[in-house]
Amino acid sequence: MSDASYTLASEDFGESNVIMARELQDILMNHWLFGVLPGRRIADLSHQFSTRKFKKGQYIFHQDDPAERLYVILDGEISIETFNVDGKMTKITHLHNGEIFGEFALIDSLGRSASARVVKASTLASLTSTVFDQLLVDHPDFSKKILEVLVERVRTTNEQVASLVTLNLLQRTARLLLQLRGTQGDEIKITQTELSERLFASREKVNVKLRELDQLGAIETGHGTIKIKNVEALTILL
Repeated sequence: MSDASYTLASEDFGESNVIMARELQDILMNHWLFGVLPGRRIADLSHQFSTRKFKKGQYIFHQDDPAERLYVILDGEISIETFNVDGKMTKITHLHNGEIFGEFALIDSLGRSASARVVKASTLASLTSTVFDQLLVDHPDFSKKILEVLVERVRTTNEQVASLVTLNLLQRTARLLLQLRGTQGDEIKITQTELSERLFASREKVNVKLRELDQLGAIETGHGTIKIKNVEALTILL
């Protein structure tokens, strides 16, 4: 399913639409990008979104599809995935309630760099590229913020490339866990599969390194979680 087929309007949800509109406003106000907008503009903007429910397994858009909308997860879970020329799939990240995705592809109009698949039945709100483009024109703070984040991501990518060259897998694992701790706290929600994909290593090799970190008393692994027990033990590896 591409952006172009995303046509179900928010009014189709009846009484629940009022609750979702309030939830959407809260998400926008607390988001790194939309939060720079004035409160009144966010309130008006929330009424320009459309909402739709998706079933597990559906694709919201596919890699290389034209980018026509950005999305807000009101409820559910989305997997962002890429496919190489041989059809091999790599999971980039999992997104949950309150997260926004698809905004960067609206800037260059070159198509989606990844696919978005529904992992858990989801309700999404979407905003058209036309409205997004007008926000860039009308609100300099909005434009500046997205530029700042793009630069930050470029720097992060450069650091990741450098770490692949200079750090071994144990060090890369420790570094990534410290980075995730900065956004999630000591209880990190990530599967070993997702971790291995972000480390560009096999799950088996990553599991070995996680066990080593566990033996050092640095972490404790659980089902879909990694608990940081000793920050210093991770830091000293770098």
